[in-house]
Amino acid sequence: MSDAREPDGSEESDRPDGPWWTGEDEVGGIGFARFFAYTGLLMSIASLVIALVAPLEGDALRTVWITGFAATSMWIAFMAAPRYRREGMRVSPAVPITMALGVLTIAIMVYAFAAIALASAGVELPAPAHWFGEPTGPSGVNV
Repeated sequence: MSDAREPDGSEESDRPDGPWWTGEDEVGGIGFARFFAYTGLLMSIASLVIALVAPLEGDALRTVWITGFAATSMWIAFMAAPRYRREGMRVSPAVPITMALGVLTIAIMVYAFAAIALASAGVELPAPAHWFGEPTGPSGVNV
């Protein structure tokens, strides 16, 4: 048997012509739109919480990871918009809320990156202490 499609119609009629995520077989329709919108919203809330409470400890690379997490949440939510439009529905409010929370998280992390970078040069910007870490004491046993 060959896996090539036959032009005479001998192929199964329920096999879609396109990929499953395009919505032609109802898998990529409104269900996926809601999934993407609310998954992005939950991820953006998580990234904002992480941005506010994560101990960066003077490591600027940690800000890059948190920024990437926020950008990924925005991308996932943005994938919902065309699916809503294709179904003729209004875009869920979760999508613009995700965009706002993602932008806020990215702005906080840009400021954290600048504060950490400038602190290494001797310029201190107002920032939480957990962004810079605390100096560690000597690692010995005191008797």
